[in-house]
This record gives sequence, structure tokens and C-alpha cells, in this order.
Amino acid sequence: MDIKRADKLSSIAQKAISDIIQFKVKSDKIGFVTVTAAKVTNDLSYAKIYITTLNDNREKVVNTLNKAIKPNTKTILATVILLAKFIFKPSRGYHI
Repeated sequence: MDIKRADKLSSIAQKAISDIIQFKVKSDKIGFVTVTAAKVTNDLSYAKIYITTLNDNREKVVNTLNKAIKPNTKTILATVILLAKFIFKPSRGYHI
């Protein structure tokens, strides 16, 4: 698969996931979340979504997002063109 296509879809996925978390995911467990990066595999089957949060329990936020994103999969797939699975990961950058 063309690497440039995966890079383009990564930026589209980052924006789409950010919008979905902000406007469609309804959970008090998440709090304030920033999508710092998205990496789509070259075969377009997975997207790793890297996040930061102000919540002290990042693993709980990641688990909640992994569960909450499933109902919004059709919206994501329509936006990002047939990505099969999204995996949320805590970003290794700065954490408050």
C-alpha cells in the first residue's frame, strides 16, 4: 500500500476521532482528552490513536475510549475509508 495514502488517512483519522470524542462520546470517565497522533498501518487495517489526558488514571480513560468508540464505528468508517479497527494508546509525551 502507498505510504503517502496511510499518512493522509492518519491525519484524517486524527481529526475524525478528535471530533467524535468531543461531540459524540458521552462519558464522565473520559474528561479532557487530546488526540496527539494517529498512525494508520500501511494495509489500512488498524489505526493507533495516541491521546493525552488531564485525568490521573490514563489507562481507565484508554479502556473507556476503546469501549465507547464501537458504537461510532460506522461514522468513523465512512469518514476514514474502511479502517477496520482503532486502538487507543496513551501518548508518551508530557503528562500533567
